[in-house]
Amino acid sequence: MPEEVGAALKEAAVISMGTEIGELDSANIGELCDQVLSLSEYRAQLYDYLKRKMNTIEPNLTAMARQLVGARLIALELGSLNIAE
Repeated sequence: MPEEVGAALKEAAVISMGTEIGELDSANIGELCDQVLSLSEYRAQLYDYLKRKMNTIEPNLTAMARQLVGARLIALELGSLNIAE
């Protein structure tokens, strides 16, 4: 590759790298990261709760279909019986 083409590519890469992140942008990104981490922790807590409840309420279904699938099957059944309302 000729040196002129390499230099032009390098210059284009430097120019197209985007813009600097300001303080407000950085604060918003940090807040979003905190929310994602918080939601991840909450999801883990909900899953632990689901595991405990499914093992107590439907141990056989849990053994066959696991907690999440078993809970979805129960929810579908309740929905078809109109009991959930």
